[in-house]
Amino acid sequence: MDTPQPTARLVVREGEQTRTVPIDPLPFTIGRQADRNLSLQNAHVSREHAIIHRDAEGYVVQDLGSSHGTLVNGVRIDRALLKPGDRIQLGQSGIVLLFVTAHDQTSARSLLSRFAGDAAGSELEKLSLFLQAAQSFNNTRVLNDVLGTMLEYTLRLTGAERGFVFLGDSPATLRLECGLSREGIPLSDDSKISRSIVRDAATSGQEYFIGDATGDGRAVGRESMVLHDLMSVMAIPLRGRSTDRLLGLLYLDSHLRTSTLNRVSRDILHAIATEAANLVENARMVQAERAADLMRNELAIAASIQQSIIPSQLPTFPRTRLMAKTVSCTEVGGDFYDVIPVGNSAGNSENDAFVAIVADVSGKGMSAALLASIIQGMMYAQLKGGASLVEAVTTVNSFLCSRVSGQKYVTLAAVYYKLGGAAEILNCGHIPPALIHPDGRVETLSDGDVPVGLLSGATFHSIPLTLQPGTRLVLLSDGVTEAEDPSGNQFGSTFTSTEVASELAAPDPIRAIFASMHRFCQGAQPSDDCTMLVIDTTT
Repeated sequence: MDTPQPTARLVVREGEQTRTVPIDPLPFTIGRQADRNLSLQNAHVSREHAIIHRDAEGYVVQDLGSSHGTLVNGVRIDRALLKPGDRIQLGQSGIVLLFVTAHDQTSARSLLSRFAGDAAGSELEKLSLFLQAAQSFNNTRVLNDVLGTMLEYTLRLTGAERGFVFLGDSPATLRLECGLSREGIPLSDDSKISRSIVRDAATSGQEYFIGDATGDGRAVGRESMVLHDLMSVMAIPLRGRSTDRLLGLLYLDSHLRTSTLNRVSRDILHAIATEAANLVENARMVQAERAADLMRNELAIAASIQQSIIPSQLPTFPRTRLMAKTVSCTEVGGDFYDVIPVGNSAGNSENDAFVAIVADVSGKGMSAALLASIIQGMMYAQLKGGASLVEAVTTVNSFLCSRVSGQKYVTLAAVYYKLGGAAEILNCGHIPPALIHPDGRVETLSDGDVPVGLLSGATFHSIPLTLQPGTRLVLLSDGVTEAEDPSGNQFGSTFTSTEVASELAAPDPIRAIFASMHRFCQGAQPSDDCTMLVIDTTT
């Protein structure tokens, strides 16, 4: 007795490696543990991560309480019914499991049994086996070769003279992916086909099957068929399984009246087109996953560079204590802080002053992070070169206005502090700094100018200030004050409350404020970067 073959499998992609694993036996276990049916050695995969079993509805994947979760098509699940083409991801492991089932009743393999007595049976069997093997490629680099081989068998089955596969998501974007003659000669010229049939099939989503132009009413008015002396034309749209959106089109034609094209079952041709669509969709899914992996890697590198630019350890100065923290709402952020030692007016070898900066570039993500790094570098170079706060900011404003043209701007608050208490503050459209006096009283310093990079003719000014011993100066970004609870209320509305004032005066104000913000948000994730810098003057 023949052993039943598994009816489903997983195409497993780990990095650049791809392999196919039958889902057999059932239930099928997945995890890091060695005794799992699919054992994956990755830190983000739990020892007993997930299981696939089958019930009356079909194949079901179930998470087994894993640490990092199981996702199907990007959505975290506890249990989900699987459909062909579904992507299973195990936490943040980067491993993708593509769920593929055996072909259904309209597939080439099923049709083989229905047309076993047909002379085309041997060719259909070869095509069926080839298409099943091709499912494991899932690679756009070999897609053209796979489609070319599929066309070769299809031409043998139909007796058509030429075959073309077009790819695109609309009639206007269809482009020739591959073409082949019955003699096996690659075709790159598609100028002598029935363009109107290609357009109509792609627009309507309907199949066109004209077996004899002389006796088929659907050929009437098709000038291209008459012009190019075409007797038989077939066009079937290639559509995605889940979205049903257009992926491309399979086109066959012949200049001769052929009985083979008429005799071949429409179901067979439909099955071939379905398999071609599956190949295209799977290849695009893998391509999209790889592009996402590349983007994740690029973001990780960018985040690493950004973290290396933002000082992990702040410089130390006599009678001064500095604290700072920044948290990005995405992999990379548009906020930054810096403390830059400057000055040496007393002629000593050590710096006797520093500039503390908190800045927030408009927008989020990679573009904001890139501009933040540029601005941070410009401020550092200007201030280290002896420029004043106003001169440094004016230079940055000129650069942004001339190169970015108002598409991006930055708000910032900067303090030039000289040991002994003399200071000056410059605020460019930023959240007003908070001054906490020794008696616990909170004072906001609201004087300021427009954001940097907004107006080419903008002028800036600094505010002189004396920080007495025991005074605390707090600079922060609006990601803190505008953090929202689930009802949309902002944390900033309570920032001058007695509770928050006491937290600003706490021994570790950054820990206290961030903890208070998280309590206020009740688990809602911040929608903006959050940055805070504190300067304590001591006796």
